Amino acid sequence: MKNFKHTFSAILTAAVLAALSCASSGDAGIKMTAEISQALLPIKAGWYRYDFERTFKGIEEEYNFFMNSGMKMVQEHTRKYSGVVCRFEDGVLYDPVTGIELLIDDDGRISCAENISIKGALKNNGRFFWSGLEEEQKRLNLIFVKGTLTPLPSSARGGPGFDGIYRMADTGTGREILARIDDGFYTWHFVDGKDAGFTPWPTPIRPDGSFSFGMDQITVMEMGEFSSANFSTGFSMKGVVIPGQGISVEEISRSTGMGLDQGDVPQIYAGAAIRWGQYPNEAIPDSVEKLVRTGRAAIKAEPKPNPEKYPSWYLRPPVKPGFIYAVGETTFDVQDLAFSIAEAAAAANIAEIFWVGIESSTIDKPSGAGTVTKENIKNETLQRMNYRIIERFYNDETRTAFVLAEASLD
Repeated sequence: MKNFKHTFSAILTAAVLAALSCASSGDAGIKMTAEISQALLPIKAGWYRYDFERTFKGIEEEYNFFMNSGMKMVQEHTRKYSGVVCRFEDGVLYDPVTGIELLIDDDGRISCAENISIKGALKNNGRFFWSGLEEEQKRLNLIFVKGTLTPLPSSARGGPGFDGIYRMADTGTGREILARIDDGFYTWHFVDGKDAGFTPWPTPIRPDGSFSFGMDQITVMEMGEFSSANFSTGFSMKGVVIPGQGISVEEISRSTGMGLDQGDVPQIYAGAAIRWGQYPNEAIPDSVEKLVRTGRAAIKAEPKPNPEKYPSWYLRPPVKPGFIYAVGETTFDVQDLAFSIAEAAAAANIAEIFWVGIESSTIDKPSGAGTVTKENIKNETLQRMNYRIIERFYNDETRTAFVLAEASLD
């Protein structure tokens, strides 16, 4: 990993310093959404709109490929969600898409009881990021999430006149949707029960009866100079509810990259309110309150990791002006290899944090060129930045290596 440790370029350093200094001084310079008119912290119990981007990076696959071939490998999958509703109460923000409970304290620090590697921060303007490590098929992956929380008080949602059960049919394919509107929130699923390709999430109804939500999935795969794949797929849905008349929804799917640039013909779903008794209760979409209650109950029933098996600096990394800290861990019988992979995870985490500071709308966009530019900047960060490992610990009982990395903005 020594080949990663070089001096950070002057131009990129200046950009990072400017962006992160704004974030550390009341987040001046970050555009606030119109709905947020006051400081969010300490965060209060209630409903929030949760727009976020979730990147899944194959840290161990990339490391093993580099060690075996000497070539750089990139393996990333990113999903961008809009229009998601979540709930904060009892110090916990429940994410209905990934089924994760995020602990958020009064200072905005983010952690997770189920996955101790998850750490992040929520800012006063609603911007947040968090990251963690997760094993899948015995391979270590980095998860990095960033987005915006927007309060959804009752005044920002549709009133009781929109409440009801609605049945809609696609005018082209005939496929049907069963939707539920309750307390200004919209939940839904397909009547035929077939896989939608994703888990439908609750979304807010605006006071005028309109609503919208969507998802983009971006994949970046590179193996040295021999192969490169960069493509995205996604959809967006927007609709309107007219009390006493009905509901209509337009869905647009799209694909870009690898010669597949196209936008499908919009699908139009239209229908009207139905009586509760027309369907058995189990066929009706759950309310957002029940979705949150059921999801949190399932999480509480899962076994929790023991914090005593983690070093104190891993549980609560230091905070120091002018520095960024990131942790890494991996479980492996060979201690030296475990430390190397844990360091790779920490370094990649620092690169993602740097990216949050320097990204802009001109280069962070769901298109082929934009995604490549983003990946190139993160790779440049990893190759040129100056970071060091300041703590290392290997738990012989669990065969887990832990590292703490520090990167100076100087």
